[in-house]
Amino acid sequence: MRDVFLSNCEKSFIQKIVSEGHRLDGRNYNESRRLDISFGSDYGSCIVCLGETKVLAQVSCEVTQPKQIRPNEGILYINVEISPMAAPQFEANRQTDLTVYLNRLLEKCYKDSKCIDLESLCIVVEEKVWSLRVDIKVLNHAGNLIECASIATLTSLAHFKRPDVTRSGDNVIIHTIAEKDPIPTVLYHYPVCVTYAIFGNDTLLSDPSFTEESVCTSSTEEGINTAGGLLVIGMNQYKELCLLNLTGAPLYNSNVVHKAIINAADRSKTIVDLVKKTIVSDDTIRQKRGKINFSDIITEDHLLSLSQKDISIRLKNYDVDDLQPKERNTDNDDDIEMKPEPSKYDVVQSLPQTAEIVSKKGASKWIEISSDSEEE
Repeated sequence: MRDVFLSNCEKSFIQKIVSEGHRLDGRNYNESRRLDISFGSDYGSCIVCLGETKVLAQVSCEVTQPKQIRPNEGILYINVEISPMAAPQFEANRQTDLTVYLNRLLEKCYKDSKCIDLESLCIVVEEKVWSLRVDIKVLNHAGNLIECASIATLTSLAHFKRPDVTRSGDNVIIHTIAEKDPIPTVLYHYPVCVTYAIFGNDTLLSDPSFTEESVCTSSTEEGINTAGGLLVIGMNQYKELCLLNLTGAPLYNSNVVHKAIINAADRSKTIVDLVKKTIVSDDTIRQKRGKINFSDIITEDHLLSLSQKDISIRLKNYDVDDLQPKERNTDNDDDIEMKPEPSKYDVVQSLPQTAEIVSKKGASKWIEISSDSEEE
């Protein structure tokens, strides 16, 4: 993983606006970004979007032998993967410190808190149990990965349903969904990891962005007090503390931790209610034989400007007369008349302080790629 460094100007600017009660994206201290949850066609497949941070989670299961120390309990694995698609500083097929950090926090939050009934995953004691594997893929890294990944892990586990099994003598028959209804995963409680950025040992920022995370965990610069860190609090809907982790400088004010726990309790309850609500609505759509896939989250806002065949650009502070072609005459005998080539773009005059892209009338929004165009 290549390190990403911020300049002293960026650090001082973030420190100044935070001390004045503002944030770079206009949010309040205790305001989080928008949370969206979308499900795939399979059970246990979901994409969680926390602002611009996007995480894909998929739960799979298989029949394996149990551990010797736990002969009547199933197994839970959590695997986190961060590729260059999430951010350019990451490398493909290479584990980083951030990957290990996320994996350990999620295992502590969901395995050590015993939120899953592992005994219900047992098929035959000391012989066969279900092994659940949660694969987490970071699609885009824009800050607060641990909170987004924890919501994706919780949602995928709560949404997952394993196949039903029947034991006939020494044989175990695994039924398909068409034969028998799948069995949902039993969860005792719903823990969620909530992240706070600490600035100057007395300021808490909920749901920090990538820039805010980089500034609060950096060392103290000359003339700039950047002491702080990241505080991760794992809490369920019953306001029970499941995880407490601090990264960065040590805290000298206990009131900051107490305030963060109170805010995390309200935040976790809101997230759990949203997760349950989305799962219920997804079950209703599946019962009605509705089509469910990730294409529903792609809207016109996600289309790139390059996907349009003909585009027009509105510029600011210009005169249309200045854009008209002019003739150039020389003193020589051979006078050359300069005629510009016709442009396929329309330049539209607009008000000052504006800049936007406008499609031509009748222009197609999609590019039709043919073999001739690819060769060119």
